Amino acid sequence: MYSEFDVYAYLVSRSDTVFFEEHEEEAADQINEMLHYIAAELEPDDTLEQLEEVVRRTLYEWIENPVLLELDSDEMRAYIIEQLAEVRQQDNNDDD
Repeated sequence: MYSEFDVYAYLVSRSDTVFFEEHEEEAADQINEMLHYIAAELEPDDTLEQLEEVVRRTLYEWIENPVLLELDSDEMRAYIIEQLAEVRQQDNNDDD
């Protein structure tokens, strides 16, 4: 159940984003903002596993695609909403 999801366990610091050379602080802020969007957009039926999958996807995308630093808050929120929808749909398909 989503009540087990603690966004603070996933937050990153500048030292976690050293691979964003010269943009470490900005990257950490954006990653943390996106993690907070996960918490803000979750639904009562979301499982901890679904939410953790969205965290994994988000962190992987940010590490692999530094160009994502150019996204604004609305685009980051849209990305999280899209990821949540994909994970929910995937789980629904697995249940069929």
